[in-house]
Amino acid sequence: MTLSTDLQEINERLAAPDEEQRRFAVMALRGRPFPEAMELLFRAMADDSWRVRKEAVSVVLQAQPLSAGALEALIDLLRASDNAGLRNSAVESLERIGEPAVEPLCTHLEDPDHDLRKFIIDILGNIRCAACVPLLVRALDDEDMNVRVAAAENLGKIGDRRALPHLLKVLDGGEIWFKFTVLDALSSIGIPVPLAKLEPLLQEGLLRRATYDCLAVIGDAKCIPLLLQGMHEKAKNAREAAAVALMRIRGRLPVQERETLIDLQLRELAGTPAAKKLIDSLHGEDPVLIALLAQLCGIMRDERAALPLVRAARTERLRAGCLEALRCIGEAVMPLLLEHFPVAGASERAVIVQLIAETEHHGSDELLFSALEDEGAEVRRCAALALGRLAPAGAAPRVAALLDDDEPQVREGALDAVQRLAAADRDGVCAICSKLLRSRDERKRRDAAVILGALSDGERLALLVKDEDATVRRAAVASLARVESPQAPAALVLSLSDEEPEVRIAAAQALAERGGRDVLAPLCLALNDSDPWVQTAALKGLAGLGDAEALPGVMVLLEQAQGQVLIAALNTVAALGGAKALAPVQKALSHSDEEVVEAAIAILSGFGTEWIGEHGEELLGHPHWMVRRSFVRAVAQLKGAESLAVLDQALARESDPLVKSEIAELLDRLR
Repeated sequence: MTLSTDLQEINERLAAPDEEQRRFAVMALRGRPFPEAMELLFRAMADDSWRVRKEAVSVVLQAQPLSAGALEALIDLLRASDNAGLRNSAVESLERIGEPAVEPLCTHLEDPDHDLRKFIIDILGNIRCAACVPLLVRALDDEDMNVRVAAAENLGKIGDRRALPHLLKVLDGGEIWFKFTVLDALSSIGIPVPLAKLEPLLQEGLLRRATYDCLAVIGDAKCIPLLLQGMHEKAKNAREAAAVALMRIRGRLPVQERETLIDLQLRELAGTPAAKKLIDSLHGEDPVLIALLAQLCGIMRDERAALPLVRAARTERLRAGCLEALRCIGEAVMPLLLEHFPVAGASERAVIVQLIAETEHHGSDELLFSALEDEGAEVRRCAALALGRLAPAGAAPRVAALLDDDEPQVREGALDAVQRLAAADRDGVCAICSKLLRSRDERKRRDAAVILGALSDGERLALLVKDEDATVRRAAVASLARVESPQAPAALVLSLSDEEPEVRIAAAQALAERGGRDVLAPLCLALNDSDPWVQTAALKGLAGLGDAEALPGVMVLLEQAQGQVLIAALNTVAALGGAKALAPVQKALSHSDEEVVEAAIAILSGFGTEWIGEHGEELLGHPHWMVRRSFVRAVAQLKGAESLAVLDQALARESDPLVKSEIAELLDRLR
């Protein structure tokens, strides 16, 4: 091939020692006819630098559609056994070209080069080409083992059920390693197969784990006796795989069948050597395996699992499952855990303390009190919460000491606990509040406001809404929402005129939470607030009240509202006035703010379909894609199959690929 002057320059730059120069040389080939640039691109696909190779693949893909000759040349690169980078670049290019490459690829499935056949099968599998299933089925009988394995693996990737009988036939004979791949393929396809086809494989020691793994995906209740037996396997990996498969199948069973088919049999395992071996597997590293084994241990109710479960619970993602298992085992675990507590790590101590509270285990008061001073912040937090729940004598002042803890999560736990203790030790908690209220530290007064809510002390809360600190006032307002007190309504109305918007927002929310006719007028007054978030809170409160007397005030605000206030006002109008008050909502369909239009569509969707005909054309042509998407969704949901004509029209005129894809999915679902 004779290169033009500029191509000759690119060719020289492709030999430069600097990879960036070579990459820029590849970029210079963009937009050129592929036949002209092909030789240089293929050279770049063989480059030592992955960045250069990746750039070359990108240019190849940009040159689509490729001619039949170009595709053949690309396929021929798969023969480059001496350059893995070139071959891998060719594989990536063909996979990303996708469907147009399928037919030329298939013509090489009888090629004498077994490596080429394997690569082609892998590419077809990654393209997920269902049309190739018969050809891949034929390759299950290929003379080369690697080709046969690739055929089975990629039939699994494609996931077409037509492959099942052929894969099952392979299990009747053939090499062990081939059967491994077939079992994985059956799992990937995910369609149940006759148990009689899989059970004989358990006679092969090397295949047991793979067979159990397969049953975990495609097994049903018929497999349960086999899996219960499998949990007695001598080989650790097979035993664990059988346990995992059993728990997976249990998760697919109706709740009422789990107890009779599995749980009763698992409880009979408690105390046996087989159960101990499964418990020992909790010391492993695989979080998925440990999570399922923890669940199994909880069902077995074998107290020997106590310490392994506590140790496993040190991992955050496993903690909830391990705690649930410990709860299921019950009170029997507590002596073991309490004995372990002094030598346990901080995260283990936290789990034990939490379990003391959840099982309401009494007699551990001193342990919990000492845990309030533990070096671990999570232990201190859990101890405070446990004492708040169990409420032993003298707990309140000792828990309240943690309101000064350095760690925010500990202070939060202590505050929650003191609130709980208000019911059991009102006098003690009142004394704590009195001390907090005298503090110059606004954080302590804020804590007092929260605790006073638990004490239902409206009188002192009414004083706190005048505190010098806005965060204290806001906390007091929030507590007043839950307090039945003669002082509460007036204090909340007063807070609607607070200088801080955050306090006024809290006051509007508190009035709405209290409800009743008395809050209507104050909330209507708050519609005139200068802060949009206060107005929004008032609107949401009025919508919740549902009193139509507020409608005139809302309509006045609607005329000048923008953004979130307008959206809240539209929702409130619909909530208060119903179908008769939807004129402003329909008018909002022409608003310049797309979020307002989307909100109007959502509101109108709750009142039938009459608006669709009048506004459909405008919304289908809306300049913002989010509005068009919201409209087609609403039409499909409201009109079902009757929306097909509108959706077809929308699909024909839509330019945004995301919206277009969603419309196509809606059409497929409705047809």
